[in-house]
Amino acid sequence: MDVRLLGPLEVGDAGESIALGGPRQRAVVAIAALAAPEVVSTDRLVDAIWGEEPPANPLPTLQVFVSKVRKALATAGHDGVLESRSPGYRLRIDALDTDVARFEERTATARRLRDSDPAAALAAYDDALALWRGPFLSDLGDLPFVEAEGARLEELRLLALEQRIEVALAVGGHAELVAELEELVRLYPTREALWGHLMTALYRSDRQADALHAYGRAREQLAEELGIDPGQALRQLELAILQQDPALTVPVRAATASAAPEAAPEPTPRLAARVPRLTTPTFGRDELVAEVVERVGSARLVSLTGMGGSGKSRLATVVAHELHAAGRGVVFLPITEATSVERLHADIADALSASGTRDPLDALADRDETVVLDNLESMPDAPEAVAAVIERTALTIIVTSRVALGLLAEAELPVPPLAVPAEGAAVAEIGEAPAVAMFVDRAAAAARAAGRSFGLAGHEDAVARLCRMLDGLPLALELAAARVKLLGLDRLLAALPESLSVLTTTAADVPERHRALEQTIEWSYRRLQDDARVMCDRLALFEGGFTLDALEAVCPDIPHVLDLVAAISDARLVTAIESRVEVRFAMLGTVRAFAHRRLADHSDLAERRERLAGHLTVQVETWSREIEGPDGVLALGRFADEAADIEAAIARAVDNGDVDQAVRLLRGTAELWVASGRLSTGGALVARALALAPDSPDLLLVAGQLAYHLTEWDEARQWCERALELAALDDHDLRAAAECYVAGALAITGEVDAASAHAERALALAEEHDLYPQVAVALAMSAITYGVQGQFGREAELHQRRLAVVRKRGDVTRIADTLNTLAEIALDEADVDTAAAYATEAQVMAGASRVPEARDARITLARALVGRGDLGVAAAALAEGLVLADRTRQRLARAQCLRVGGAMATAVGRHEDAIRLFSAAEAVSPAPGGSEEPVERDLAGALAAAREAVGGPAATRAWTLGGLATGEAARELLADVLAGVSA
Repeated sequence: MDVRLLGPLEVGDAGESIALGGPRQRAVVAIAALAAPEVVSTDRLVDAIWGEEPPANPLPTLQVFVSKVRKALATAGHDGVLESRSPGYRLRIDALDTDVARFEERTATARRLRDSDPAAALAAYDDALALWRGPFLSDLGDLPFVEAEGARLEELRLLALEQRIEVALAVGGHAELVAELEELVRLYPTREALWGHLMTALYRSDRQADALHAYGRAREQLAEELGIDPGQALRQLELAILQQDPALTVPVRAATASAAPEAAPEPTPRLAARVPRLTTPTFGRDELVAEVVERVGSARLVSLTGMGGSGKSRLATVVAHELHAAGRGVVFLPITEATSVERLHADIADALSASGTRDPLDALADRDETVVLDNLESMPDAPEAVAAVIERTALTIIVTSRVALGLLAEAELPVPPLAVPAEGAAVAEIGEAPAVAMFVDRAAAAARAAGRSFGLAGHEDAVARLCRMLDGLPLALELAAARVKLLGLDRLLAALPESLSVLTTTAADVPERHRALEQTIEWSYRRLQDDARVMCDRLALFEGGFTLDALEAVCPDIPHVLDLVAAISDARLVTAIESRVEVRFAMLGTVRAFAHRRLADHSDLAERRERLAGHLTVQVETWSREIEGPDGVLALGRFADEAADIEAAIARAVDNGDVDQAVRLLRGTAELWVASGRLSTGGALVARALALAPDSPDLLLVAGQLAYHLTEWDEARQWCERALELAALDDHDLRAAAECYVAGALAITGEVDAASAHAERALALAEEHDLYPQVAVALAMSAITYGVQGQFGREAELHQRRLAVVRKRGDVTRIADTLNTLAEIALDEADVDTAAAYATEAQVMAGASRVPEARDARITLARALVGRGDLGVAAAALAEGLVLADRTRQRLARAQCLRVGGAMATAVGRHEDAIRLFSAAEAVSPAPGGSEEPVERDLAGALAAAREAVGGPAATRAWTLGGLATGEAARELLADVLAGVSA
């Protein structure tokens, strides 16, 4: 049975073609044929057919495909050809029953015959190329496995075509090749070998001027497509033509398949094989070096991959020295675009002193040294060249390349940037970060050379920010360090977001490809297809990473988004990042700066931003509803991932005067800001929007809602009262919400009667129109009015009623909030065990995502534990609550932490410190009703006990000093109390 894959899939004998069914059924046969006669595992079949999105249980579906294929084959007389063999399936055919294997076998035969029998070689090449009926599996092109294998085979086809032309030129077929080569350079304008063959064919056809003109066309095409100049071989061929080198006038059987085999023998010296000597320290690579050395012991081919400037060459150099020190023979070969397959094999043989045979690999068959091939991505035929070395010798190969070779023998090891210090890292942590250590080392050396000095002390935050801005990319850090002596840190930090052009060097000992960061990124960018470049530019729209859904919303004009993201990822311009809930991708900051500059020139930039804003608007409106249900934590996770983009979209809408867009985004995001604790960020954005539209009821409501949760009671009341004045009478949703926040603000500031009236109106309106969130909020506000009046039984009744409402809804956030409030009520009734149980459950339900609820539960739990005498555990809970209070920047929460700390101080006999902490809390956020006494019975009791223990003027003095203390001094006193209790 014959299987033809070089074109649409065809299976059959003697010209017949068996109907195998749909694409995935045909894919089963194609994958099994590529593996034949070996078994292909079910895991490999699932990955190849479905990629990263298989069905929930793919094996039954796969078995259905196999069954249908077997039935089709049996009907055509091929029963039993597709058989089950652990761990999958096997197609019972010989390898040469596929056109792919025949193509590879015939091209290998042609290469062996090139020197000894050119005519037979030409015939073999023609036979091999005639097997191609179109692109590899052109009818299955959408399936995941086709792209990678198709790219490999297409590269082999072009290589065979170039080698066939080379042989034809060697036997004098130049005149007949000119027309064919003109068409080929039109189709493949970046393949220098074809340009070299065209120049040679034209020159030998007595068309010297046309040959030189072809070189000019090649130079223009390479500059336009890739942003590079012609390689060394083409430049030498141009010089040979200008000089009318006699070696060009007669056919020469070339031993190379690179750009211009008919040129004069290459005058360049043999590549250096000595391992480079490092002149500067290496930082943060010890574990990676050890891992590479270990891989070299178990794999014949180790590829160090990563974006340009990530430190692959340095890592390979350090590894080479380690291997040499361990007694292993190592040679190091830099690769250039002029390196061909034959040249590389010859260079390896020369480096190992094993040259002298016609085929260099014959002399290397038994050698087992390690060969480092640096910068291999620049070599067009790298996979074929390395595969031959692995198959025919015992050598171990270490490769540095921006992209993997895609060989089965390959053990790929990505080389990440250096670790950078986290936001808010302590000074000691900043100094220990590898990126910072490298930058400081290089900057200090540059400063010494200029007769100055540079050190980290005093610059910690600026250096940490610079390292984060440059993503810890070693090349970027190196170039930035060289610029500090000229620009200084502040000017460098200001310049980088606008342009990467400051990151350049003219140092003679720096490879040309590493003398400008922008050039390094450009190299990868230019190798993308047109659609991928457009998409790469558009990725700069995203502030903090992106999902495929968001990208598809922004780019409906570009098909196959996933495939293009994969191509951009393969070029190391984006990377998958850790996400709270779903797969996300992000650009490194340096790449984003490069793309952002290009994005500014896109004529449809405004449209793309509008599409992103529209997508985000729908998302926040959806998430703000979802946080009311059991999946609220997922909604909060998605919001946290997208918050930077959402906030940027709001700011842009305000800057552009787009009130409607700003209002929709702000109204949808308000609940998410509250639930995630991003209150200050939201408050600043809504303030900007109100300056644009001061009479928007929606904006006024959002401003009031955020002010309420920030405990800005007067502002909350004023914003929401103004919203009620301007809102339409039939806008029940807005009016009920505004009434709620007015009620809460009035209750807490002591205006209980007015607060009760607003709360009753809010609850009646919400229940009449079945407005769930407003019902839940109104019940809480009504309860507050009773609590402030000391009617704790009625307060508890309303909260129990609220608990029933939110439990029915599955609103985990408000369940946690209500449980916490019931815990506080239990404390007022001196029931510390019930309070601790409620607060503990509230803390569990809040988790890490529901920040305000998690904060309040920890503070309440600490109160309960103080009442129960578990002071050490209470201190730990309060310390966690204080961190969350700082994160949400809520003054009431900070004040409560100080009050609970005061209760702890009383419990351990530090009575004056207790009074000071209670007084400091009152300065931060006064107790409701205008009294300086806490409204909570347990806290009021602790303050009274401390005052009684100190007595008279000393107690008054402690209260006065506590109220005058700075926030920092109060925090230090609280920290000291917590430390003493924990000890």
